Amino acid sequence: MTLTYPAYLLGLLLLPLLIALYLWDARARAQALQRIGIGAARLADSTPPGQRYGRLALGLMAIVAVILALARPVWGLEPEIVEAQGIALIVALDVSTSMDAEDLTPSRLARAKLILRELLRGSEQGLFGLVLFAGDALVQFPLTGDLDTALTFIDAASTRSISRQGTAIADALTLALDLVDERITSQTVILLITDGENQTGDPLAVAELAAELGVTIHVIGVGTPEGGLIPVYDANGALLRYKTDRASNLIISKLDEPSLQAIAAATGGLYQRAAASGVETVNLQNRIAQVEGDLQTQRFQTRPVERFGVLVALALLALTGEWLLRPKGKVQI
Repeated sequence: MTLTYPAYLLGLLLLPLLIALYLWDARARAQALQRIGIGAARLADSTPPGQRYGRLALGLMAIVAVILALARPVWGLEPEIVEAQGIALIVALDVSTSMDAEDLTPSRLARAKLILRELLRGSEQGLFGLVLFAGDALVQFPLTGDLDTALTFIDAASTRSISRQGTAIADALTLALDLVDERITSQTVILLITDGENQTGDPLAVAELAAELGVTIHVIGVGTPEGGLIPVYDANGALLRYKTDRASNLIISKLDEPSLQAIAAATGGLYQRAAASGVETVNLQNRIAQVEGDLQTQRFQTRPVERFGVLVALALLALTGEWLLRPKGKVQI
């Protein structure tokens, strides 16, 4: 549970004071009645103690409920449908082991996932699709308007998502093109995020095919030209060693910018290297915004639920109960 206006909870500090005032008033009235000679049977004000304390408890409950309602508590999630207008964005994300290299903090893959989260949450695209690739490529999910599901799959992506190692950029781009709906080709953009160490196929040929189809491929290179070591972790995520070649030499994975620049250029797309400032995300959002997007979709997402009404209803019920417990007549003195 979260509170929108937690400062209102300071009002709960008044409860001990209210209880003390109630007890002081009850004692003062009893002493006043004794001074004018009213008998002990009538000192109870003809109201049973349980009824009096019940009224006190219900009154306090109403006050607490009102204070909590003013704090605007939020808990739980409910689905909602959001009308979206924009384009179809298909992401091809590299999850090969070289993406664990730490020449970007905390790692290449972690930076790539951060870029995607910022891009998806800050854009108005209508549909999203995700292709993961290493030595093989697979469709993680086809085009969908469900933003929360897309983010869940992105968060779950890891260098263990695909068992066969390698970097099959051509296969990934081919699968991404397969996801393109020919009815919205002009409104579809492919985003390739990789360190560019392609080991199979001809990604440039696939990029040229995409250009013929009218699909733009933007590319974000993750890594540095100087490169970084590739850590090897155990099942618990503890570092075991760094990856070596057959001669036991440490492998340094380097960003292959020339090939990635060529892929983007073949389709008129934008190539950028991932930067700590996050400027590549802003530039990409601006570039995507230039695409004529009249694609109408419905996006499913969840939103937090405000419980203001529940607490107001509880306060009203408590006040009603307190009123019903009030004595129906007054003691005549």
